[in-house]
Parts: sequence; C-alpha cells; structure tokens
Amino acid sequence: MTQENAGADAVLGAAAGLAGGALAGAVGAFQAASAVMDKLSAGPSTQQFHVEKDTVLKAGKVIHDQLLLLKDALGRTSAKLRIVSMDGKVTSDVVNAWNDRLVFSEDSYVNRIQQYMKALEGLSDQLRESAKQYGYTDEEIMNSFRLKV
Repeated sequence: MTQENAGADAVLGAAAGLAGGALAGAVGAFQAASAVMDKLSAGPSTQQFHVEKDTVLKAGKVIHDQLLLLKDALGRTSAKLRIVSMDGKVTSDVVNAWNDRLVFSEDSYVNRIQQYMKALEGLSDQLRESAKQYGYTDEEIMNSFRLKV
C-alpha cells in the first residue's frame, strides 16, 4: 500500500468514526475490500499452468474471454466509481481520499485492475503463440479466441 493510500484510508477511517451509521458501514466495508485487494495484488504471481496441444485453445479461450469481460465491465463502471459530491454529508477530504483509492492514485483499484488486464492480455498472447507452435491454423486460433455470447 502506498503512503498516499494509507493517508486516504486514515481520512476515510476518521470520517467513519465521526459520521456513524450508514457511512461508517460503507467505509468499513470499503476498508475490508481494500485489505483483500492489497493481499491479492501484493507482488508478482508465481502460479504456472501447463498446456498441451489438446488444451491450449481451451485455455486461451478462457483467458481471452475473461479479459474481454473484464474490459467491458471496467469500461462500463470506472467512470461511476468516482464520487463527485456527497451534498455536504462528508468533507471534501473524504471524497478526495475515496476517489484517490478507487480511481486516481497509482495504486488505485482501477489501476490494479488495468495491470491485471495487461497480465491477462500477455498470457492470452502467449497462448496464441503456443497454439501456433502446436500447428493450429490462424483461423482455428481466431475462432477459439473470440468471445461467444
């Protein structure tokens, strides 16, 4: 967690203590989610998986489809994550801290999701290349790496 985010969390925590009620619950839930995201994104993943000729297209499809779904979901929601105003219910410090943590800071949730999407894209590209090396045609690869709805 960056110092910027730690400061944002401190402001959010102080606001929750002062506000009570629904805002305190929301801030508590936000901080719990923040802790989970910090654990998930702490350092590079060391997980590996093995694909063979009969599984490479299936694995590629799963990764590619998830990437496309995540891109779509982030595209539809990222602008909505930003809080513009709370109509005087909380201070601008709380609004700014919330927005930094969700959207603007280098370590924000939106930026972490975008980093995850880049990792998925890289994995998808590697699986495409593996499929080529296994002898699949460009058409077979294109058909497999296309989201089917």
